[in-house]
Amino acid sequence: MKHIVKHLLIVCIATLGITSAIAQTVTTNNITIKDIDISQSGNRVYVYMAIDLSNAHIKSNKSLRITPIIADGNQMIQLPAVMIDGRRRHMVHQRGEITPDESNNIFVRRKNRTTQEVDYEADVAYEAWMDNSELIIREEWCSCHDAPYAEELIAVAQMPNSSTSATTTENNLASASPTTASPTPKMAYAIPQAGSPSATTHNAEIFFPINKSMLNTTYMSNNQEIDTLRQLIAGSSEITGIKLIGYASPEGPYQFNENLAAHRANAVKDYMTKNNIAGSVPITTESAPIDWQALKQKLTNSRISNYLKIIAIIDDPQIKPADKNSAIRRQYPVEYKFMFRTWYPKLRKTDIDITHKPKQLDIAAAKQQLQVDPSQLSLGDIYMIALTYEQGSKEWNDIILLAVQTYPNVAEARVNAANVAMANGNYTQAAAYLQGLPSNMPEAMNSRGILAMSKGDYQQALTLFEAAQKAGVSEATYNISLVKELMSLKS
Repeated sequence: MKHIVKHLLIVCIATLGITSAIAQTVTTNNITIKDIDISQSGNRVYVYMAIDLSNAHIKSNKSLRITPIIADGNQMIQLPAVMIDGRRRHMVHQRGEITPDESNNIFVRRKNRTTQEVDYEADVAYEAWMDNSELIIREEWCSCHDAPYAEELIAVAQMPNSSTSATTTENNLASASPTTASPTPKMAYAIPQAGSPSATTHNAEIFFPINKSMLNTTYMSNNQEIDTLRQLIAGSSEITGIKLIGYASPEGPYQFNENLAAHRANAVKDYMTKNNIAGSVPITTESAPIDWQALKQKLTNSRISNYLKIIAIIDDPQIKPADKNSAIRRQYPVEYKFMFRTWYPKLRKTDIDITHKPKQLDIAAAKQQLQVDPSQLSLGDIYMIALTYEQGSKEWNDIILLAVQTYPNVAEARVNAANVAMANGNYTQAAAYLQGLPSNMPEAMNSRGILAMSKGDYQQALTLFEAAQKAGVSEATYNISLVKELMSLKS
């Protein structure tokens, strides 16, 4: 049955035509989809859109499923959907009553008669057939068991052909300055520290029931984790140390969590010592009341409703660590219930990190490791490989994007990926990479200046380039002269 539905969908898409495919804003079912962008950057295709629900009314027991689809009439790929739920349907989804096919979807409860907007971002591996594809929005009304009973297909954007498209900035600048052959601003790439990740690698997690610090080998996946740990240690003579980091979940009293986390780390150490798992390898213990970084990663990966606002609470230095959980629960009770039920059990844990002797890799060995498992290379190693190719080449771009996929939270990886995204004309993705980077990071200042140029905000671009120049970014000097020339033409 699924194959028949897929075939019919491709046939329907083929008849939609090019006229509707270039729309940048569409409104249907009182939902406005705007700022639509589909573009290729390196070996990925990125899709972005803003979904405005402010005028929509969703009945309590209904859902509206919005699914972006990339298709060319012969092939198609379906991206994660946004499920806009009425109150009762959202409760069903919060209880985990979703099929495996729905597990990657974004679930949002519609609060009728309120202003509400959802930012949608997704990416997939690029394939050659996508050059001639369209971005299709499928809207389906669903009731019980998320079974659709009505649907509509809308073509909203055309995929730029990778062989002919040029960046928006380059086109705009070339037309604005006829005396300059190719007045493209210069990117400043951040150089990560060299060296292998000596290598501390995260190897296992031992989980604990709520408010408990006694290690139960049958709880959750603990048996499997312990077996994996035994094999890793027994199979290597290069291990120099084992670090155990105990954590509690955010909901308990802060001081209680501090003690609980320390007891959990010690419980794993006692178990490993008693059962001779580590042999003569030294074991050290650390603890923290809450693994906020892990929770932020789950929020970023899932993009539940208000995930950025919840991350803002976690990062807010004005809110005491002991008060952050209650602030989240008070301001976002629906999301909090989901987090408490789904994610908090996996935050009650002890992480086991194994440190190996650093490996000295030459370029050939590093390239081979890049193909097998890039996580075993440091960011500096990956950047070293990129430097063997011409900056801006396909190989360079692919490696820079692979680096940010491997180290998504490292500032150097993010700013370099933003540069590649802008070089490919994907300013929406570049802005996402730059979000949250330190305001005083020199390379990020330069990249934000280029982003401001792409929007025509030359004064802001000049301010950022001058700050980057003072911080030692040589590329900013050229960019200052370029933006001044554009400002003079504009005046």
